[in-house]
Amino acid sequence: MNRSIVLALCALSALVVACEEPKSQTGGTTGAAQAPAPVVLDDKDIPTAADYDDQAEKDISATNYKNELDTLEKEITSQD
Repeated sequence: MNRSIVLALCALSALVVACEEPKSQTGGTTGAAQAPAPVVLDDKDIPTAADYDDQAEKDISATNYKNELDTLEKEITSQD
């Protein structure tokens, strides 16, 4: 009997909390919400494969290409 009363009280309190309307974080102002500003991207902001060619030529040589390839393969398989 006591267990059912406790469960009923817990269920009712959960309903009260769940049905409560969220409080406004804008300081209580009312009105229409402002849309966020659109994101403007320039073509220079998006990296391409050509952007990495110079760095790859410096980092990868004939002596360490196998180690670099193994590292890349590990990164790819860890993402799956």
